[in-house]
Amino acid sequence: TRAVTFYVYRVQSDENWPLTNKNAGNIAGMMWYLHNEVVWHKGGRYGTYFRHPVTRLVKFKVQMRATQPLYDLGMNFGVVNTMDSNRCTGPFHCDNLPAYGGTVGCETWEAGSPNNFPHQQWTGLNRYPGATWYSLPEAGHCPGGVEPTGEGSCIYSYKYMGEITIDQLEGLSSFESFARAGGREYAPKLDNGIHMSFWKGIRDARLCQWRGGQGPRL
Repeated sequence: TRAVTFYVYRVQSDENWPLTNKNAGNIAGMMWYLHNEVVWHKGGRYGTYFRHPVTRLVKFKVQMRATQPLYDLGMNFGVVNTMDSNRCTGPFHCDNLPAYGGTVGCETWEAGSPNNFPHQQWTGLNRYPGATWYSLPEAGHCPGGVEPTGEGSCIYSYKYMGEITIDQLEGLSSFESFARAGGREYAPKLDNGIHMSFWKGIRDARLCQWRGGQGPRL
């Protein structure tokens, strides 16, 4: 099977964790994640499945090679698996992993696309052009970061490429000072922030595209 190289971003706290058994995305996918699941929380940059507030976007270079059973279906990527608290929680019972190996999953929100799954409830709501999410099961990670072979236990490897803070992204010098002054990143009822306009217009495709261009620029 052919080798594929691409870049992903991961929203993380100040703690360092391996990329295995995690979900990641392209920059548009991670902007959608922040906008839809994180920045609207009043108490800080929290979400459902993590204890510490997120602070940064970390960039990785991923090399992968599909397993032969998956490639025989005409696919390089498998279904996205939801990774919560460092384990696979879906879809269903994660049955695709024993069947095709620890394949990298890929999901978009293009209506009618074969990979518009398993979060298709956001189709039409996610206005970030080209937004893509990935899953990287630990079972497919090549030991020692060697070049992927496409065998079930060596499907992908990754390399750290850099990071930006969410404060940098939003143009803040200190999120804590911003919050103490009554600032809020995004208030859904206003469709805007308070003392901030970076996240204004969650359904505005033009503004979403602009936000998606800010990460690589920094």
